[in-house]
Amino acid sequence: MARILIVEDDLLIGKGLKAIINSINNKIEINITGYAKKALNYIKNANYDMFLLDIQLKDYSGFELAKEIRGIDHYKLTPIVFITAIPTRELMAFKEIHCYDYIVKPFQEEEVRDTLKTIINHGIMTKENIYLKLKQKDYFYIIEQDEIIYIEARNKKIFIITINETIDLSTYTLKQLLDELTTNFVQCHRGYIINLNYIEKIDRTNDDIYLCGIELPIPIGRKYRNYIGSRIYEFS
Repeated sequence: MARILIVEDDLLIGKGLKAIINSINNKIEINITGYAKKALNYIKNANYDMFLLDIQLKDYSGFELAKEIRGIDHYKLTPIVFITAIPTRELMAFKEIHCYDYIVKPFQEEEVRDTLKTIINHGIMTKENIYLKLKQKDYFYIIEQDEIIYIEARNKKIFIITINETIDLSTYTLKQLLDELTTNFVQCHRGYIINLNYIEKIDRTNDDIYLCGIELPIPIGRKYRNYIGSRIYEFS
């Protein structure tokens, strides 16, 4: 699921921006805060695909907050849109911060929608369909979804098997990962998610799925049997 963080100390403006984003795409998770310190805590605990930053916050400069965000490798190219009542002074942000655009307060709803719609429909949602972005402790993982063969839950850990490596994590559940993945992925068992692109054959007698490049079969859980059959039919 794509995520957007709005950092705006006027709650009405923050809620207005959230409503506009929901009108463009209601499947985006949106967090709002009026404080830079809280925004940085949000960023440490989740992955965001776009930031809307008020230039003049109560506790900090939105411009300085943007610099801190850009200082994190994971967010060097993440779209940032500034919210400002003084646009002329803030134009330097385009050069220094690589800001995507800015919103002038008080804003016109249609203008804001046009600005955000381009980023959402052709930026973050497209990127979301390509990469799985995960965090464990101080590490970020950016994994191409097309390279994921299957995901296994075992011994309170998650193992992501790709064409090049196996990544093990202890901070996610299969359900959380399934919410982040494209429709190419399905859960076939309480302990497995598979990428439909890698199915080599299905053993219906033993309820097993064989995946390309993987020696051992992946089991199909009884309660997933009909669902898997329908998904494979849709996908083929």
